[in-house]
Amino acid sequence: MICSVICPSKRSDGKGVMRGFAGIIVARWSNAWRDVLFSSIAGAVAWLLSQKLLGHPYPVFAAIVALVSLAPGLPSHARQAVGMLVGVGLGILIGELALAVGSSMLLLRGSVATFVAMMLASSFGLGPVVPIQAGVSTILVLVMGPQTAGYVRLLDSCIGIVVALLFSQLLVTPDPVNLIKQAARKLLRDLGTGFSSSADALARADTSAAQAAMDKFSTAHESLNVLASSIGWARHAARWSLRGRISAGEINELAARYDRRSIRLYANALLFGEALANALRKNEAPIPSGLEGRVRDAARLCAALASGTTPENLAPAPALPLDTLPQSWRTCMDRLIAVEAALCTFAATASTGSQ
Repeated sequence: MICSVICPSKRSDGKGVMRGFAGIIVARWSNAWRDVLFSSIAGAVAWLLSQKLLGHPYPVFAAIVALVSLAPGLPSHARQAVGMLVGVGLGILIGELALAVGSSMLLLRGSVATFVAMMLASSFGLGPVVPIQAGVSTILVLVMGPQTAGYVRLLDSCIGIVVALLFSQLLVTPDPVNLIKQAARKLLRDLGTGFSSSADALARADTSAAQAAMDKFSTAHESLNVLASSIGWARHAARWSLRGRISAGEINELAARYDRRSIRLYANALLFGEALANALRKNEAPIPSGLEGRVRDAARLCAALASGTTPENLAPAPALPLDTLPQSWRTCMDRLIAVEAALCTFAATASTGSQ
C-alpha cells in the first residue's frame, strides 16, 4: 500500500526533474549554437589559410586560436583574441630565453620559465587566457623546440587571431541598432495586442476577456526582458566591436530612448489591464462612454510605433468626467491616462530621433 502511494509520486517527480533538466540543456544550446557554429567555421578557415599562406601542413595552433577566441560565453571575442596573441608571444619569448640560458635540469628550468611567463602575463589584466597561453607556449617551446613550437606557433596564432577578429568584428556581429529596434517593436506589438483585446472586452463587457487581455500584458514581460538584454548587448558592442563603434552614437540614443521608458510603459499597461479586469468584475456602473475608443487609440498608437511610423497629432485625449464614476472605473481611467502619457513620450522621442 505504501509503495502504491509513494512510487507514483517519485516517478512523477523524476519526470518533472528530467523535463526541467532537458529545458535547461535546450536553453543552453539555444544560447550557444551560434557562437559554436561560427567558431567551428573560423577554425576551418584559419587552418586553410595557414596551409595556403604559410605552407604549414598541420596548422593546429591556427585553428585552436580561432576556436578559443570565438568560444561561446565570452564577454568579448576581440579581447579574447588579443589576450591569446599576447599570451602566445610572451610565452614564446620566455621559452626562447630559457633555452638560451641552457641547463641540464629541464624540469626545474621549465617550472621557473613557466612561472615567470605566467606572472608577466598576469600584469596585463586581459583575463585568464593570457597567463594560460603564456604558460602553455613556454612549455611547448622548451619541450618541442623553437623550430616546431616557437616561430611556427606564433605565425599560426596570428592567422587564427586575424580570422577570429574578422569574424567577431565584422562578419558575425549582429547589427546592434536593428537589434534594439526589433526588440522595441516586438514589445509595442505585444502591448498593442493587449490594448486591442481590452477594447474588445469593454465592447462586450466581458470579464473573462478582460482577464485574458491582462494575461497578454503579463506575457509582454518577456519582450521587455528581450529589449533590456538587447540594449545591454548593444552597449557592449559599442565598446568592443568595430561595427558597434561605428554606430555608437545611434546605439546610445536608442538606449536612452527605450531603457526606462519601456519599463514605465509596460508597468502602466499592466496596471491598466488589472484595473480594467477589476472594474468589469465589480460591475458597479455602466462603462464610461469614450473609454473603449481611447483604449483602441492606444492600441493603434502602439501598432504605429511598432511599424516605425509616428502620428503627427499627439494632443492629449479629451478628459472624461471622473467625479461621477465609481472608484474602480476611476482607477481604470487613471491607469489609462498614465499609459497615454507614456505612449506620447515614446512617440515624441521617436519623432525627434527620426529627424
